[in-house]
Amino acid sequence: MLRFLPLKLGRLYRCLKLLLVVGLFVILLMNTHNLFASFQKNELTDRRFINLNKCPACFGTSWCRKFMNGQVSFETWGRLRFLDVFNVKNVYFAQYGEPREGTRRVVLKRLGSNQELAEIDQKICKRATGRPRCDLIQAMYKTEFARINGDVRLLTPEVVEGWSDLVHCPSQRLLDRVVRRYAETKDSGSFLLKNLKDTERMQLLMTLAFNPEPLVLQSFPSDEGWPFAKYLGA
Repeated sequence: MLRFLPLKLGRLYRCLKLLLVVGLFVILLMNTHNLFASFQKNELTDRRFINLNKCPACFGTSWCRKFMNGQVSFETWGRLRFLDVFNVKNVYFAQYGEPREGTRRVVLKRLGSNQELAEIDQKICKRATGRPRCDLIQAMYKTEFARINGDVRLLTPEVVEGWSDLVHCPSQRLLDRVVRRYAETKDSGSFLLKNLKDTERMQLLMTLAFNPEPLVLQSFPSDEGWPFAKYLGA
């Protein structure tokens, strides 16, 4: 009896492995056309894939031209879209090339899972129109991200306190640093919020509320000794 149970468990384990292999083979077979297409196409040049079509309901545009010019491309496995089901965190490895600097490896990351990103889109629509779906571009101008407009000189603690962990209990010094170091603007270096364009201001505030990780990387750069990865752009 003691020998019989391990034998049955061993057979069950082998059957499960066989089913898994067969399942993966079937998936590959069903996606053969997409598989070849994925290797031939650089999806990072697709406006919809990089969510450029949602801006200003996005998290920045400083690298959009590099994406559209094909300077950034996924590494081998990142090209296979059917594997995205396993990539819940939406983290990808890619190659970035500059004519004078050559190619280097970079990490691309969406600021949330697909579900979390869909939820923030729905929240924007509901706040603006009362419906879960809408024109995000128009809806952004009816949210709290747009109400802090060009007439507001500084980003102050009472306005954004509690929006995210970064501003759970913020100081004016921290917020001035976040605005001054904001990299998704051509005119960075000023702590005055009014110096940002309307779209840049909305993107900064949306990032601060949804996932401030990029703002942490920008505000505390690695070349100043902070233990964070280097932020390149969005």
